[in-house]
Amino acid sequence: MKLYNGIMAETPEDFSVQRFVQQLFEDLSLTLPSLGCRFEGVVAPTAATVHAPSQFLKNKLFLLFADIAAKADTLKVQFTPAPNGADLILEFTCQPFDSQAFETLPNFDKGLFGLLTDQQKPGFQLTLPGGMPAKKAPPLDWSQLAQLYGSPANGRQVLDQFLARCPTLLAELQTAIRSAESTAVLRFAHTLKGSARGVTAVAVAEAAFALETLGRTGNLSTASDLYKALLDTYDEFILWVREGQ
Repeated sequence: MKLYNGIMAETPEDFSVQRFVQQLFEDLSLTLPSLGCRFEGVVAPTAATVHAPSQFLKNKLFLLFADIAAKADTLKVQFTPAPNGADLILEFTCQPFDSQAFETLPNFDKGLFGLLTDQQKPGFQLTLPGGMPAKKAPPLDWSQLAQLYGSPANGRQVLDQFLARCPTLLAELQTAIRSAESTAVLRFAHTLKGSARGVTAVAVAEAAFALETLGRTGNLSTASDLYKALLDTYDEFILWVREGQ
């Protein structure tokens, strides 16, 4: 179903689907436990973008997931994007999910959401117009780093502290993955994600968050591949820093 069904709450923009859903899932994982439901969300890697009002959409999805989670102890969600011509279908497979009660939920919007067409996958979907290809952001934003900490020198000091800590964090994360200790994977990946965000290393933070979500679900079947992707992203970040770009 199309998002554009009449009233628009904000101006549409092009944005990364993966980053958008990761942030949504992180908000849900922090909020839903206070309502009595543990949230576990997994995001399939994608470079796709969409053209839509992002905050309006995030609010709609958040409230709908809260409705779905209202009577569940744990809500597990798998996000998968599916190209459809010039559009992109956002598919959310949910456990548990009551397809018969879905359209009666308080925050169901029939102009936006619909059931997944594959009857073997319980959940819902929405279709959004595809966006322009995203420009690759630099591994580090020097100007933003300086603004965060008051001066280039202060920013560089915080960055150096992050760089000094990373080898230990990465080694601990690798050990946790090899030992299949999902709680430890969650803890170390979460720490790395937060530290990377603190120095504007967005790509490193996103790669760490992918491992954090696996640790939260307890399913580490793809953790080794995600760890390799994290190392590749981190190496690119280190090269960028050393060259002072």
